[in-house]
Amino acid sequence: MTTRTLNPTLTASSATTARAIAATLLAALGVITSGCGSDAGPATPQDSTPECTGGVLEADLQAEPLSGPGVDPATGALRPAPEGSSYTISSTYGIPRPGDAVMQRYVQMFGAIQAQLASQRGLVAMQLAQSPSCGSGRTLAVWESTEAMYDFVMSPAHLEAMNAADELLQPNYAVTHWETARADEMTLEEGVRRIKTSEAAAR
Repeated sequence: MTTRTLNPTLTASSATTARAIAATLLAALGVITSGCGSDAGPATPQDSTPECTGGVLEADLQAEPLSGPGVDPATGALRPAPEGSSYTISSTYGIPRPGDAVMQRYVQMFGAIQAQLASQRGLVAMQLAQSPSCGSGRTLAVWESTEAMYDFVMSPAHLEAMNAADELLQPNYAVTHWETARADEMTLEEGVRRIKTSEAAAR
């Protein structure tokens, strides 16, 4: 089951495009994940394993540093939002489906996704993380606004990944987004908390 936390004013079409955040960012993450494990690819946990869900932070989660134009190169810290404003944060969770064919699709998409993110207006920062034990990936993206986030969602590379989301990811992938000006709410841990809240509400 896919968990989504969406603003109530979004249309059904926007809800569909929100799924692409998970597809595209995790497609990029899948390339990193595949290089960190064995030749057989990332682990595929059983669906009944409670530790490998979007609402539970993996004990062995390995996170890359934040990167992007909004990160202070001297400290690695995210620069705060301009006074009186906030950022839009998106966070995703997913486990790539096993198989060489899936990994080949990841590689095919990665170049276009990487190029799009490198030139994407409104992207403040991004962070990737992966868990070897679960074979899962997480992302955190910080955007200047919700509009900037959806500009990326509607890009050609993103739309292609949206169409392949169910093919590339296990069905329990999750995506959520929120607005905040607080630095302690711009973290992977906050994304886990919000996904967990959404999962509980969906039961």
